[in-house]
Amino acid sequence: MEKIKEDLQIEESSTIEHEKVKLNRCWSFWENYETKNKKDLEYKDSLKEIYSFDDIISFWQFWNKYLGADPKKIFYNGEYITYFFKQKYRITAMNLFTKGIRPEWEDKNNEKGRIFILEYLIENNNEIDSFYNTATKLWTELICILIGETIPYSKYINGIRFSDKTRIGKSTIFRFEIWTNKSISENEVTELKSFLSNKFGCSATVKKI
Repeated sequence: MEKIKEDLQIEESSTIEHEKVKLNRCWSFWENYETKNKKDLEYKDSLKEIYSFDDIISFWQFWNKYLGADPKKIFYNGEYITYFFKQKYRITAMNLFTKGIRPEWEDKNNEKGRIFILEYLIENNNEIDSFYNTATKLWTELICILIGETIPYSKYINGIRFSDKTRIGKSTIFRFEIWTNKSISENEVTELKSFLSNKFGCSATVKKI
């Protein structure tokens, strides 16, 4: 604690200057929704921007209170799917994207880019707790290295997603996605794919947007 105070050069009663904790970019969290019958939700209501931040303190203030920081509380938990809000929406994905870029293929900033996909098929519901223990840590770490710009080729990355593709009675599937813009080169694609595969313990696949 004393080291932190020293580094920031603040007194006990001081307010931290925004410039000292400001990130290189402004970021936005988004959620994807669907209803139980998957048919009566209008497109404009299926994706919502829920929070924006441009400094590390604002991020942690949000993350420490956000239910999605523990994905098991919003995604399929091995027994049931939770529905939220008075509309009874299921949260199917969490997204963190550069402010001003929507987590959609149609956004011009994503056009001709790449999506790196890490998919996990859970064949036995008894494995879900173990999966979440690991995935929750990896998701938080992925967020931190992205907003801290320490992930390889971060300058090309528009955003990341953690989605629940589960269909009760059919398959239990979770997916991490890393979206880049079109400026990333083939060599950089190969290197980022290798990094993600090693980091997540799952072979990454890449597709063009």
